[in-house]
Amino acid sequence: MVDVFLRWREPAVRLLSRAVPGDVLWFVETAEPVFGLTFDDGPHPQTTPGLLAVLRRHRAKATFFLVGERIKANPHVVEQIVAEGHEVANHLMRDERSVLVPDEQFERELAETSRLLAAYGPVRWFRPGSGFYKPRMLRAAAGQNLRAVLGTVVAANTGGPGDAAIAGGLATSVRKGSIVVLHEGTEKRRGVVATTDELLTALAGRGLTAVTVSELVAG
Repeated sequence: MVDVFLRWREPAVRLLSRAVPGDVLWFVETAEPVFGLTFDDGPHPQTTPGLLAVLRRHRAKATFFLVGERIKANPHVVEQIVAEGHEVANHLMRDERSVLVPDEQFERELAETSRLLAAYGPVRWFRPGSGFYKPRMLRAAAGQNLRAVLGTVVAANTGGPGDAAIAGGLATSVRKGSIVVLHEGTEKRRGVVATTDELLTALAGRGLTAVTVSELVAG
């Protein structure tokens, strides 16, 4: 059994995206054989370089939603992400549930993380910690020219036996225009490297290629 694994089928995501208020990107309607690949909670001195090696081998691209305090601790890793043609995005200052952060603090730390990322390139996207949000958070982000990105399928490696089933479970649900959310950033999640390798291999067999969120939206 996968320890943390949320899987939505595309019709359910479309319905949910209409029912939940706010300008949030869950998936993209496209005829192109591509999907958005994203990683939360980095950078990390071990997991991120491992992911970059896998992406390089598969000629895949991804968007890394980075945590501000980890950006400060690992600037050379952020440089490597960008140098290899991937995209960086805002995941606030700490790995925590953003919806519980007081509004003024949320707005301040969202801006602080964007300032840290601006040294590496443009910042278009943010993802609230744990994926939960309030309308006021979206308004604050829009005021900083950021759009929220969630996803179609979400999984987190935990270091437990369930990690081995993650890629297979995800691969059955990913479609053209899906946005996949995986998690790195800690030693416990080091299995995300193998999960990503297995997932990209399976999806390549179906003719699907991983791209950044911006590439997915650009079509």
